[in-house]
Amino acid sequence: MLHTVTRSPFQSHSLAQCLQFICPGDEILLLEDAVIVAVSKNIYFDLIKNIGVKIYLLEADIIARGLQGKCDKCLDVIDYKGFVLLTEQHAQHMKWA
Repeated sequence: MLHTVTRSPFQSHSLAQCLQFICPGDEILLLEDAVIVAVSKNIYFDLIKNIGVKIYLLEADIIARGLQGKCDKCLDVIDYKGFVLLTEQHAQHMKWA
């Protein structure tokens, strides 16, 4: 299953809720304000760094928030084409807002 998270943990509890339902083989895509979690000095980064599933960041949202070069390298940055490929790879999708 592909989980997309759009709000930062400072705005809502969507990331924490998402992490409660993660299963092996799932993947997470952080979008919009949720990309701020990827800054390694962020207190919420500890929630995601060792969860055992692949986590992606949308490049356009990183750029829009001025976070280029500030996101941890253990997370994969993808463009819109990569976003489409992720949705094609997963029959199920859950949006966390």
